[in-house]
Amino acid sequence: MDRIIKHVHLQITRNCNLRCPFCGQWGKKGFFADSAGTEMELADWQRIIKELTEYRMKSKSDICVTVWGGEPLVSPYFDEIMAQLKYNGFTTEVITNGVLIDRHNDIIKTKADRLYVSIDGPRTIHDTIRGKGVFDKVKDNLLSLKHSHVIVMSVITPGLLQELPQFLDELDTFSIKELYLQDMIGVTTAETEQYKAWMKDKFGIDAVNIDSWENNDKINYSNETDSVLSSIDTSRLSYTALHKSHRINPQIQCTSPYNHVHIAWNGNVLYCTDFYDFAAGNVHTDTVESIFLNEISESYRAEVSKGNCPTCKHCSWRITEF
Repeated sequence: MDRIIKHVHLQITRNCNLRCPFCGQWGKKGFFADSAGTEMELADWQRIIKELTEYRMKSKSDICVTVWGGEPLVSPYFDEIMAQLKYNGFTTEVITNGVLIDRHNDIIKTKADRLYVSIDGPRTIHDTIRGKGVFDKVKDNLLSLKHSHVIVMSVITPGLLQELPQFLDELDTFSIKELYLQDMIGVTTAETEQYKAWMKDKFGIDAVNIDSWENNDKINYSNETDSVLSSIDTSRLSYTALHKSHRINPQIQCTSPYNHVHIAWNGNVLYCTDFYDFAAGNVHTDTVESIFLNEISESYRAEVSKGNCPTCKHCSWRITEF
């Protein structure tokens, strides 16, 4: 496959205003709680945007930039970063829990092409996970914002499954464009140990962040034909609903290392937005393009292409067959 950057995640902060129990970042075992390092400053992000702008002009690649965290709306740099991205002509996305949208209405409405918002079920379920009053706050924010392309992302839990038809109908009042129902992220103990051995053997890395995702009893392994929506008539809905299930098809491998980079809060360049043990470099010492094309990136691509990455095997975001 060609090596060309088409999608970039900018993790402009690791901080978050919520503490959702299943979150690998700030949940019960979240790796950010013990992570060391300093967040990048506005000047760092501005330099990255300048690099990406120059790369896009040279490569003729139409790059989509996703701004996220943590919770990106708690960053003091959110407005400036979004404005600079749009000024330089990037397609932009924002991933948020929705609580602070009302503080950034104008920026989100004019600078974000797509807005991803986490809503994990009707009021009782969502507030149990994310905090009392959060559901109503997010709903009010979205109705006030009136953004043209809102995508709701919902983590599938047993509680949500019990109330899924009613939840789908309720979302019709939110004026959204799409819904992604996502299987809960997790790896088994066996996969955790396999991942640690792989990281150590191939890259000399002592993988510790993977422990945050070990979740034996909450993982739903399904194939491409299984869907929580199969028994529900979704034709009546004003939006598109999709179940992004964990997949077990071994022929599907992750294309992320070939066309995507994730620039973390501390400058590390990753190829996955969930698993943080591997980094190909850091933007404090090298350019994004040089990291993307360096030897360790090529080694990682080769491993992923061979299907050797344990965490890729059931990821719901793998979409391309080699």
